[in-house]
Amino acid sequence: MAAWEAGDEGGGRKVCIASPSVVKGEGTGEGKEGDSGGANPCAKQNMEERGSPDGDPARNLEQGPEGPETPIQVVLRVRPMSAAELRRGEQSVLHCSGTRTLQVSPPGGGPDVAFRFGAVLDGARTQEDVFRACGVRRLGDLALRGFSCTVFTFGQTGSGKTYTLTGPPSQGEGVPVPPSLAGIMQRTFAWLFDRVQHLGAPVTLHASYLEIYNEQVRDLLSLGAPRPLPVRWNKTRGFYVEQLRVVEFGSLGALMELLQMGLSRRRSSAHTMNQASSRSHALLTLYISHQTQMPPVDPGEPPAGGKLCFVDLAGSEKVAATGSRGELMLEANSINRSLLALGHCISLLLDPQRKQSHIPFRDSKLTKLLADSLGGRGVTLMVACVSPSAQCLPETLSTLRYASRAQRITTRPQAPKSPVAKPPQHLETELLQLQEENHRLRSQLGQMDPKASGLTGARVAWAQRNLYGMLQEFMLENERLRKEKRQLQSSRDLAQDEQRILAQQVHELERRLLSACYLHQPGPGSAPPCPCVMVPPPRCHALPPLCPCPCCHLCPLCRAPLAHWACPRRELHLPQVWFLQRQTS
Repeated sequence: MAAWEAGDEGGGRKVCIASPSVVKGEGTGEGKEGDSGGANPCAKQNMEERGSPDGDPARNLEQGPEGPETPIQVVLRVRPMSAAELRRGEQSVLHCSGTRTLQVSPPGGGPDVAFRFGAVLDGARTQEDVFRACGVRRLGDLALRGFSCTVFTFGQTGSGKTYTLTGPPSQGEGVPVPPSLAGIMQRTFAWLFDRVQHLGAPVTLHASYLEIYNEQVRDLLSLGAPRPLPVRWNKTRGFYVEQLRVVEFGSLGALMELLQMGLSRRRSSAHTMNQASSRSHALLTLYISHQTQMPPVDPGEPPAGGKLCFVDLAGSEKVAATGSRGELMLEANSINRSLLALGHCISLLLDPQRKQSHIPFRDSKLTKLLADSLGGRGVTLMVACVSPSAQCLPETLSTLRYASRAQRITTRPQAPKSPVAKPPQHLETELLQLQEENHRLRSQLGQMDPKASGLTGARVAWAQRNLYGMLQEFMLENERLRKEKRQLQSSRDLAQDEQRILAQQVHELERRLLSACYLHQPGPGSAPPCPCVMVPPPRCHALPPLCPCPCCHLCPLCRAPLAHWACPRRELHLPQVWFLQRQTS
């Protein structure tokens, strides 16, 4: 069984379809179901492409980066038929064959076209099924590990892109979304907070929210009225929005309020194909940083770490089909131009010689901000949304070809490196001084006059060759002398400390001995008056006492101040008994 899978130029190649019916392919013969043995290679190929035996497409998507190059994962979602389409008696032209193949059956009886993606979700799938099957949890784990991850939706207007990401559009008007209808973003937020709580290291979370309306970037979280912001580029950050507000949050409720605030301020209008059509591209980015990482130097720069970005692209539309006029037509033209630039970049990224070719990411603001997600160091998931209506078949085929090309693009995931700490200020000063000294010595060497110094010929060459060696020896000798000087200074300080301690101890022992002599002095009658009050104390500079107690500063006999006993000529102030006792001993 074979059918044609659409290529870049509208051509095709044979693919196998898990369907019991016979499908005719253009330029191919008819096959029959139940071909025996190895005569039917489609069965083997179909089992290989189906992946896991249980048919769960998310099993392969929940793994880490696949080596140095990781392809963009593409998940296809088919919206259910609307009530108006069913009343008109329309039939769906899209049929899911298994979990990874979509078959397109044109109403005019043309050849069927088959497309294969990472997962195909029909209109009967719920929002929870989409969240589990798309593989966004894998991207959340990679973002916690420091990678840059992106989830973006693409499709025709009215195909269910905003509904897939954020739920029903009435959320932007302040109506809470029922839990069963919450989109990928709300479910990812809840899952992320639950995952962060089970991590051992604390995590800091920030968020930014912007829209690209008529090629103007506007901050949806700004405190004042939205105003156009410039898109800059540098070597370390790539393309970024200058003066974009980045808000720190610590709870799931705070993040939901930021989402609600951005949705309420995003541009939307009604036309014949969609009553709540988004008129701008919206990008909500979560910045995940661990406290062990260094904070950014620039206050306006987001913190270093992982990043998880949700991109809700505005739908492509035909002005004749939507009936847009005036401002709506200008918005539609701006949307189509940016999507055309994005498709052109994707086509060039598939070129085998893309390393030698230029990728025009600067053609629009959208391609600038998605440059790292498409061809850089990030991990990307694309959710393509299509309509099953036959009236939308041309736009549906364009979306399927677009997604088929995108899933063949490979990126090189790379976690950001931690910023290198700047050297201390004293090291920078010493480095500048050494550079100036080197420059001065080189200048002196260049100003040497061979004739004035009496050196000629070989002696001049010898002197020039050996000058640098002599300079190096002098620098080593200077460093050795500096080290020896520091050691001597350390020894001197240690000796001075020991000398001061010994002097204090001698002073204390003399004071105690003098007090003991007066207390044990024999003699009749009353004790003579203390010399401390008889002789006025001379002016001197006393050493600091060993004991902070006030009693140590007073004479034990008369309680007079004893500061003068620390005088260098303290023998002149000692009592006569003390001198006689020292002479007899």
